[in-house]
Amino acid sequence: MKWICLFILLLLFGGASADRLPSGMPESQIFSIGTTLSVTGITDQSTKMDWTVSSGIPLESNKLNSSDLISLVRYSDSLLGNGGNIIEVRNFEFDSDSKGRSTYNIDSEKILTYKSHDGSHLLGAEILMINNMGNCTSSTAPPRCVFADYNEILMPAFCNIVQAKSDLININQAKISGKGEIRSAGGFSTPAALNYRIAITADKNVPAKGTVRTEFAGSIMESRDTNQSGDTWNRTAATNSWKDTSETIGEIRNLQKRFGYVSGMRV
Repeated sequence: MKWICLFILLLLFGGASADRLPSGMPESQIFSIGTTLSVTGITDQSTKMDWTVSSGIPLESNKLNSSDLISLVRYSDSLLGNGGNIIEVRNFEFDSDSKGRSTYNIDSEKILTYKSHDGSHLLGAEILMINNMGNCTSSTAPPRCVFADYNEILMPAFCNIVQAKSDLININQAKISGKGEIRSAGGFSTPAALNYRIAITADKNVPAKGTVRTEFAGSIMESRDTNQSGDTWNRTAATNSWKDTSETIGEIRNLQKRFGYVSGMRV
């Protein structure tokens, strides 16, 4: 009967893996942070969050058993100015509940304008990271990105890490908007997601001045869930890594970068 159930799973979910999200906890955690400011002077603000959610395994465990899932999320946003005029509206929302395909656990958004006074500068950095992993077997193994060797397959192994990052360096003047979204708790049929976009534009036809850097990167490692003959069925079956970087220095009239990542099982 056990092998019949496994065969049905293979028929339903196909031959390749992807992110499978752990479900949210029975109790939900929801909070939001809103900021509205108009300041001429020194500004120092930051928002940081680290969130780990697991399904089928306690966080202190030293191994991943069959069908165990872990999702690690990191978000940070900082802004530092030694003077000048800054006008900003910023919102950060977190909801630990299981999410569907069009909702997110983390949703951040900001709009700001900055103008230097007497040689002042503005610095800023924003990072969104998601790391999802799951094992395929019940053998003992370290719980981070290890594909185990065992001949009783329940679900395929995977370890996928994706990050979006932007840096503002020595900004003298700019109009800036940004938005970030992360989904890392859901269900088997709910894909993981990370979306990010940033725009630097002229303010009243005066170009932004300074340095802007962005980096979008990912590392994907997945196995297959078919019990083929030989010794290849429990090995890594697909890998890819990628990186997109950009840097602009000087007068910036229009810079827009957008990144979208979705990974889930075919259903």
